Amino acid sequence: MLIAHRKISPLLLALPVIAAIAAAVALRGGDASAPRSHPAAPAIPFADAAPRTLSTQQLVARYRAEAAAKPRSAQAVDNLALAELQMAREDGDPTWYTRADALFGHALTLSPRDFTALAWRGSLALSRHDFAGALALGRRALAIDASNPFAMGVVVDANVELGRYAAARSAIERLLRQRPDLASYSRASYYLELHGRTAAARKALVQATQAGAPSGENTAWAYLYLGNLEFNHGRYSAAETNYRIALHTYPGFVHARAAQAKLAAARGQYESAIAGYTAVVKRYPLPAYVIALGDVDRAAGRPAAARRQYALVRAEEQLYAANGVNVDVELALFDDDHNGNVAAALDRIRAVAHIQPSVTVEDALAWTLFKAGHARAALAASNRALRLGTRDSSFLYHRGAIEASLGMNAPATRDLRAALRLNPGFSLLYAADARRLLLGLGR
Repeated sequence: MLIAHRKISPLLLALPVIAAIAAAVALRGGDASAPRSHPAAPAIPFADAAPRTLSTQQLVARYRAEAAAKPRSAQAVDNLALAELQMAREDGDPTWYTRADALFGHALTLSPRDFTALAWRGSLALSRHDFAGALALGRRALAIDASNPFAMGVVVDANVELGRYAAARSAIERLLRQRPDLASYSRASYYLELHGRTAAARKALVQATQAGAPSGENTAWAYLYLGNLEFNHGRYSAAETNYRIALHTYPGFVHARAAQAKLAAARGQYESAIAGYTAVVKRYPLPAYVIALGDVDRAAGRPAAARRQYALVRAEEQLYAANGVNVDVELALFDDDHNGNVAAALDRIRAVAHIQPSVTVEDALAWTLFKAGHARAALAASNRALRLGTRDSSFLYHRGAIEASLGMNAPATRDLRAALRLNPGFSLLYAADARRLLLGLGR
């Protein structure tokens, strides 16, 4: 039986470094919060005891010198790759992924059964949204160490993102049996949340915060995702408390700052939200946060500022793509919601859905089909997106809007009401539209 433990979304905590930061980058504008499906694990576990007084940049320099001095040492190469992944975690620059991936490839050339290179390359594949590749690498790592929880976490996360929920459940249960800790609880929580079991998901996240972690940052991620769970269900005061605890646990935690800005925007406090997102973007310009800032600017009546942020997203799109990060799903939603090329977005999202028919991808496919004028096909995809019983306001709003366009008044009313009841401020772009549609339906 799956223990009622919940998430720091699958990827976020379980992996020691969060090569998942880019992978979890949701580009959903005003709806954006911290990366949701990749655990932001502890600090990277280098093979040697590096002085804690060194900055990550100093560690990169140190390990670069060691790798040059020991050109046949896979361990030295791995340490440099891990330091570069830590840099990606700290500044959000995807070019570190390209460097780290090349280093892991070199380490595997030196030592084909290098567990560290296999497992962490799998984590990196998750960050790049190459979920099939991550699954293959995770399995190769498990072939070397069948009980390793890090490698098992890579497999769990890949299965979830690929829509292989039965396989993900089996792996999560195994993790919980052999190592019930913050990472396994967070993965179980995300699985439970996807299946609509909110109370159980919340309980699991609470257990994650109580389990402790190798670093304060990991615990802060748990509080952040507990806050996001509360936010997603309209419990703003509880969300605010958890965001505050996250910042207290790990001062300066940029993703908690972004979550506070999101909460301010949902409450209509646009100036506070703009100030918060502006500070976040200066330090950590993830596309999710750039879009969110643009959406708040638009809501606050600052269209020129919004356009500047959206233009930056396009530049970031090219940077991520150049460094092997697949953001087709997120960019499809961005195009859908910001007057982009919907026809091209539909081609991209259809290709993704063929490989990874997860509920998240099916929802993106549904909305893109709808925007492209294919309402019947959109409804079928939206029904697939909600097949697990996920309680997500955006999913419900999307289906309600599609149903309304098809004249399905009763189902549309049900879904639109459910979306707003779940979280009245679920989207800067669409919460008001949900209310407008309900008025049009005479409800």
